[in-house]
Amino acid sequence: MMLVVILFFIIGITPAVAQQNMSFSEAMNVMFENNSMVKSEQYNVDMAYNELRATRGLALPKIDLIGGYTFMQSDIDMDLGGSKGVITESLKDAINQGVTNGIISSDLASLLTQGLSPITSMDWRYTLQKRSFGVVGATLTLPIYMGGRINIANRAARIALSAASYSLDATKSMLLTELVERYYGVVVARSACAVRQDVVDAIKRHLVDAKAMEEEGIVAHSVVVYAQYKLAEAERDLHDAINKVKVAEAALNTTVGIEQSINPIDIIFICNNIHNIDYYTDMAIALNPILCELRHSKQLSEEGVKLARAAMLPEIVAMGAGAIYSHQLSNMIPRWSIGVGVRIPLFDGLGKEYRYIASKSGVKSVKEEVENAQSNIILLVEKEYYNLENTMSNISATRRAIDFAESYYNSALEGFREGVVSSADLMDACTELAATKVEYLNAAYENTLTLARLLEASGLSDTFIQYVEQGTNIDI
Repeated sequence: MMLVVILFFIIGITPAVAQQNMSFSEAMNVMFENNSMVKSEQYNVDMAYNELRATRGLALPKIDLIGGYTFMQSDIDMDLGGSKGVITESLKDAINQGVTNGIISSDLASLLTQGLSPITSMDWRYTLQKRSFGVVGATLTLPIYMGGRINIANRAARIALSAASYSLDATKSMLLTELVERYYGVVVARSACAVRQDVVDAIKRHLVDAKAMEEEGIVAHSVVVYAQYKLAEAERDLHDAINKVKVAEAALNTTVGIEQSINPIDIIFICNNIHNIDYYTDMAIALNPILCELRHSKQLSEEGVKLARAAMLPEIVAMGAGAIYSHQLSNMIPRWSIGVGVRIPLFDGLGKEYRYIASKSGVKSVKEEVENAQSNIILLVEKEYYNLENTMSNISATRRAIDFAESYYNSALEGFREGVVSSADLMDACTELAATKVEYLNAAYENTLTLARLLEASGLSDTFIQYVEQGTNIDI
């Protein structure tokens, strides 16, 4: 029944803000763009991606720029003054012995003695490093062997990224099921409200007829009173339906995450073409995002075991350093150096050994969680699958109930016109027809919602739109 657009004017509902028409697929896209839970999970995915990029740099050389300035108490000197006298006397004795032995002449000896005077008179102190100096340099470190830590870190980062992506998928699946519940909840609530409005209008017409017939003496006053009683019941049901529409619309706006009020333009549909149960259980085992995230947690714990084992292996790195600029730095200090460093862990209080044992226990714990989750998810898929089949049976039964109620109402209306059916029976038939229509709407709504839950459990939430396109729209 296409009364959704004009329903506000029929029942007097006036939205606080202008409404935006949205199909289910449009509402889904807007929700994924604006919902805070999706944004939070997306930030986690971005963070995991950047962590992966960071770990890729562990195998690359690390270059640092360093600098410093030092001011000491005094210069670093080497004083040879204590040896000057001994050396001087030894040289003079050698010259005198040379004269005595006739090796050198007296004149040459005099010249040699005079030549020693500047050497013996000079300061025999040598400055190795001035008291103030500064240097700017660069260091380079290149890992050669780290016990497998770098490869483990890269694998763990990739697994963490996949786990974050599955967590995002799980959030989207959960929100899509919530959107199905609230989007089609508004659709059904409005359709039910239109049905209730039809009942009120019909009983009002019967009340007018009853009053006219009472004035003509055709019916008793009790007929009018009964019509007024049924009208009060119908108006109460209509008021309740209007409140349900308001609550459903507020819930839908909250899920989509926008301030503007949403006007669903799709109508409720029935899914009557599904695969066999084995298909959904197989898909759940392979694609359920919660189960996939747990499997990745198990892989992360296995990498943790490898990392704990790698912590007990040696590390080998290549190192290099060079001065770029120096101020008053001694020439005796080299301006560059290269080398290889090795670190071999020997004993740290058995911490590494116990961490290795603990990490293996963690793997066993996560493995049990995965197995338990898989069993529960398979059970959930089976439950929702059979619930979906039950909703299909319920839809068929309520559809036949509507056909019977319509036939009965039409017969009662014809009998009322011929005077063989009382006004009370006619109003009861009208009320019963409305009740079966509302029951049919609820059955269709339960069918749609159960389908969404089945697809969420099976990891197939992204195929819901396909079921919408293949489903059968209902019109009452």
